[in-house]
Amino acid sequence: MGINDDRHSLGKISLFLAAVFSALLVWSVRSTAAAESSNPSPPIRVIIEVPNDDSGRALVNRIVPGNQEPAQPMAAPQQPAPQSIATSLQDLRQRLLTLVDAVPTLPGHIRAAVQTVQTDNHIDPLGLILAVSLFVAGGFAAQRLAWWSGRGLLHFVLNAPADTVRQRIQLHASRLAMGLLALVGYLIGSLGAFILFPWPAVFRDIALILLSAALMVRLGVLVGRIVIAPGARLPHMRLLTLVTSLAWFWYRWLLAIVAVLAAGWAVIEVFQTIGTSPILVDLFTAAWLGVVSIALIAMIWLRHFRSDGPSVNRLVCVGFSASIVLSWLLWVSGLRGAFWTLIVMTLLPLTVSVARDIIGRIIRSGGEHAVEDPAIVGWSVVIMQTLRNGLIVVAALLIARSWNVNLSDLAAAETVTTRLIRAGIRIVIVLLVTDVIWKLASTLIDSQMALASRSAQAGHEDGPDARRRQRLNTLLPILRNVLFLAIGAVGFLMILDAVGIQIGPLLAGAGVVGIAVGFGAQTLVKDIISGVFYLFDDAFRIGEYIQAAKYKGTVEGFSLRSIRLRHHRGPVTIVPFGELGAVQNLSRDWVIDIITLTLNYDSDLEEVRKTIKRIGVELLEDAELGPNIIEPLKMQGIEQMADYGVQIRLKFMAKPGEQFGVRRKALAMLKKTFAEKGIQFATPTVHVSSGTGDATASAAAAELQRPSKVIPTPQE
Repeated sequence: MGINDDRHSLGKISLFLAAVFSALLVWSVRSTAAAESSNPSPPIRVIIEVPNDDSGRALVNRIVPGNQEPAQPMAAPQQPAPQSIATSLQDLRQRLLTLVDAVPTLPGHIRAAVQTVQTDNHIDPLGLILAVSLFVAGGFAAQRLAWWSGRGLLHFVLNAPADTVRQRIQLHASRLAMGLLALVGYLIGSLGAFILFPWPAVFRDIALILLSAALMVRLGVLVGRIVIAPGARLPHMRLLTLVTSLAWFWYRWLLAIVAVLAAGWAVIEVFQTIGTSPILVDLFTAAWLGVVSIALIAMIWLRHFRSDGPSVNRLVCVGFSASIVLSWLLWVSGLRGAFWTLIVMTLLPLTVSVARDIIGRIIRSGGEHAVEDPAIVGWSVVIMQTLRNGLIVVAALLIARSWNVNLSDLAAAETVTTRLIRAGIRIVIVLLVTDVIWKLASTLIDSQMALASRSAQAGHEDGPDARRRQRLNTLLPILRNVLFLAIGAVGFLMILDAVGIQIGPLLAGAGVVGIAVGFGAQTLVKDIISGVFYLFDDAFRIGEYIQAAKYKGTVEGFSLRSIRLRHHRGPVTIVPFGELGAVQNLSRDWVIDIITLTLNYDSDLEEVRKTIKRIGVELLEDAELGPNIIEPLKMQGIEQMADYGVQIRLKFMAKPGEQFGVRRKALAMLKKTFAEKGIQFATPTVHVSSGTGDATASAAAAELQRPSKVIPTPQE
């Protein structure tokens, strides 16, 4: 399911970028044509000074005869028609022919470039070799010094535990810090050695270009060692889900491609520095990108035929190969905007997939098992969502820049196309921001609810912290629903504003409608407001047993207007808050249970008290019932002198809902122990004498000896 969701989301991203930036392309072409037509060449004005006398006036009359009609104003030039598709194809064909015709002249351009390097400066070969040697050696020496200074961090990386998510994040952050420390040390050492010597003008620029290329390669090595980590001793050191052999495959190809890219970029920069002919730069760039394309296609198909990893679909390989070839053709044809658009749209889904895999590897525990903690999973979703939205925005900016689309000009234009594009961009931004905000709020609420649930399952239900978490577990579901409605409403209004709909009158009308609905639905408003105050007063929480009016049961949940009660016999009752009235909470803090016993008049009450005390101690020491008893069972004294015995009163304090089990156990122990001690419970007796009252006396005796009706408690 995760793979399908990823493909679905990546497909939506690609379709969105294709649609939006096709519109940007249309706008760019139209705006360019309009700019060229709106800026005609300024007229040439010639100022001739002539003397203000008869000879000057005669000269003017000869140039402009008097009977000549005044010049008519020239008609405004018509705007040139936009370039047709046929013309564009002809220009493309002409460019390709120019590149092909320039191939035979390549040796001459290369010789000219080599001669350009030979300057008039007196170059000392020995000094130049010494400077280059120190330039290279300074970087490596500073790198070794940086490694030595960070040996404490290196020791932490080699011995750091990785059992929890926090520890794994610290481990990978330390690895990244070590790599960046070595890279910065290399850069500082190279620049320091570069400053020590006076370099010739051309060699100075070339040296800095080569240093930049070397930094690119070293940065690729750093990323490969941290993300791919082919030589990692432990599985958690690798941030991608790869076997070791496949990790070495990707690592070697990554370094090879980065090296080719850096070398080609360096050569192109050197050509431009020494002032080489542009045709030579174009030819070398085409050849260089061709080599990179061949390397990428070879890497894709070699990976397809490998068996040490998940199989790659042949259609995927064909698609990537076609996109690489098409990218090379677009660059050679001079369609740079289309080239960068295709590159960005191809790399964006891959980057999102790699980032998702890295985050999944970090949050896993025990090597290969996913984390079950909903808080950690929720935060990973928030991070991934934010990262994905940020990558989409960056990709959009890069594509807009490749087409030379100025966003400020786009915001200032007032054509239909620009309005649609501007509205589309604002809608996408609103959707991305609201999505991130909702994911963040939902994750915070879910993490707090998960913490409260874990505490309840672990049995930590005592103390103020436990009660606070229980109350949060009651209030947070309602808060999540309210936040969802609020974020959705604000996002919807912002989308309407982006489309161009005035939301001021809409808000005013909604306020009037809300007042009318409030007057017409007083019961609904009463239920909602009553529920808010019940929650503020902490009258009940989820999992507590309450009794209100004729309703009673365990609180299972509630909405904005009602509460859901589960009766102890099973039925569920949905009660509006407005009908609850006074609430009796039977699950708070503690409960005192009273037991009344009737003993014979000849019983030893002191022995009875000691026996009850011993039973209370035994109950307190019971492994199952003892933790639920707050105060042990004890005798309070004589309740009253009944007709046939002495009534004594016993009590104990227990946790809410646990008193029933303690009571049953206590009664069983009292019966058994009293029988062993010879303590007898009083039994109603009637002495019947002969006479007319025999029938009445017999009925009275039978009534007294009939067992009393036991009324069960609500939770029994």
